Parts: sequence; C-alpha cells; structure tokens
Amino acid sequence: MKRIYIVLLFLISLFITSCYEDPFYKLDVYVVDSNFEAVENANVVILVRDEDGQKIIDSIVEKVGETNSSGVVSFEFENLGLFNIEVEKEIFEMNSLICGRSNISLEENETKSITIQATEDNCN
Repeated sequence: MKRIYIVLLFLISLFITSCYEDPFYKLDVYVVDSNFEAVENANVVILVRDEDGQKIIDSIVEKVGETNSSGVVSFEFENLGLFNIEVEKEIFEMNSLICGRSNISLEENETKSITIQATEDNCN
C-alpha cells in the first residue's frame, strides 16, 4: 500500500512541475503615416527613460527593429516594464524625416500591440 502512495506522490509531483511555463512578454508595433498607411522600413527603438526623459544607460532593455512591408515589427522581452518606443524613417524622395513616439507597459503572457503615427510634426 505504501508503494501505491509513493507512486501517486511521484506522479502528482511530476505533473505539477511539468505544467509550469515561463511567462512571455511580447510587443507588436504598428507604424503608420499621416494618411494611416503602413510605413515600411521604419526604425523602431524600444528603451527605458528616467523621469526626466533621459535614457537610462545601464538599462538591460534596448531593442532595435525595422518594420516589415505591413508596417509591423515584433519584440520579445524577458520581463515586465514601462518602455519608450521611438520611431524614425527618412523619406528620401521628399528629403524629410518622419517620427513618432509613445510609451507602453507590458503584461505577462500577453502580446500587446500599439500603433504609432509617424509624421514630420512628431520629430521635435
């Protein structure tokens, strides 16, 4: 009878420990222009800034990506946080720069998404 309890205890402990999955933190950034058209090849930077708006030099989070043909770039993180998102794209035909920025906080086991409008007015 003791053997049955030992086997059951072993199986229960195996089941409990094998069910744990590491949490994930994902972010999809959509970049659009002033006409709400997707912006391809826009540079997107994710970083952490302090209360004064200064970049935190020792921050472990600084990710850079480029939007695809649909104006989307995806990021994965190892932990929660409040992040600054900065977007920039040089328009060679018009010799101009379009920019955008926003903030977002991530949630555990959820893919958050944000749309950022990049315009010439947002580059200040």
